[in-house]
Amino acid sequence: MAVLTLRNVDEVTLDWLRARAAAHARSLNAELLDILAVARTDELAQGSSRNPFARSFQRARALGVRTPSTSARILREDRDRDHRPRRR
Repeated sequence: MAVLTLRNVDEVTLDWLRARAAAHARSLNAELLDILAVARTDELAQGSSRNPFARSFQRARALGVRTPSTSARILREDRDRDHRPRRR
């Protein structure tokens, strides 16, 4: 795995990332990896002609194949739904 260093992040953005990571109960690193995975998935889904994997991705999507980020999103939604206050 490669190591990526991010410099010159303003405090407002850093606070936002930390809050987002805390809301998803994961580390800042895990949150950033998820943001990148979602961005990549979105790009593939748009079918960019510059991306050689876009066509395969679209075929897989048409067949109902789920990506890891989609699975993670579904698990988070289920977890968040289970932790909502119940009405009485």
